[in-house]
Amino acid sequence: MSVSVFIVGSGLMSGCSSSQPQKTYYQLPVLANLIPSQEDKLGAKHERQLWIKRINLSDYLAAPGIVYQTGEVSYINASNHLWASPLQQQLQQILISELSAAFPHRLVSQQELEKDVDALDITITAFHGRYDGQVLIEGYWILSNPDRVIRQPFNLNLKQEKDGYSGLVLTLAKGYSQLAKSIARQLSL
Repeated sequence: MSVSVFIVGSGLMSGCSSSQPQKTYYQLPVLANLIPSQEDKLGAKHERQLWIKRINLSDYLAAPGIVYQTGEVSYINASNHLWASPLQQQLQQILISELSAAFPHRLVSQQELEKDVDALDITITAFHGRYDGQVLIEGYWILSNPDRVIRQPFNLNLKQEKDGYSGLVLTLAKGYSQLAKSIARQLSL
């Protein structure tokens, strides 16, 4: 009798474990096309360094789950749809790739390697999908160097083109790429 109870009990346990939702992990794709020029391959001298000093996230974005706004004032942080690596790290790496593509003769890095560099801080207060099919990326960036400090807000609102979390992540990547290009344009002035 104890064997049949064990078999029934383990059958119930295996049934419970298979009904739990599977965790899915997402990584933002890098959309910049980084093809080093012949000069870069040979180690040519770069112009002034651009240091991506910090990417700051609002607390609700720093959790491992993808954020989705379910109502006017309500949000969920997904427990089964997670970032493959910390969002802050992904955003910094993508920004370095995008700005390196925009400024091929500048050294863009996450470390301060020279004195008196241009330092870029970005604060992101919204990076999520919304119940009405919109995707929001909001915040501000600050560029500082010994000569000046510039603060610039940003507010992107994109239509999510494909359903689901994969569609949301792709739209977030597209919007973040647009933000990086906008920063590059403004830094060129």
